[in-house]
Amino acid sequence: MQNRNQLSPKELSLLDQMQRLRYSQGLITTALSILRQSREAQDEMLLYMYEKHPSERKFVERLAAICATDPNMQK
Repeated sequence: MQNRNQLSPKELSLLDQMQRLRYSQGLITTALSILRQSREAQDEMLLYMYEKHPSERKFVERLAAICATDPNMQK
């Protein structure tokens, strides 16, 4: 994963929230790499985590749904 100094404030918020939810390091690294592609997706996932406190499985399902519909995400 990138150095914390290289992350945007929003990416740092995502990182902190994923760590609070005790997500695996592999998921955190992969999710940040994917979410870097879209600020809108970052906003949506951050709000989702704050409101729902999802399991890793639910987080991945939501991220997959965003990737399938967000035009900023690489296919």
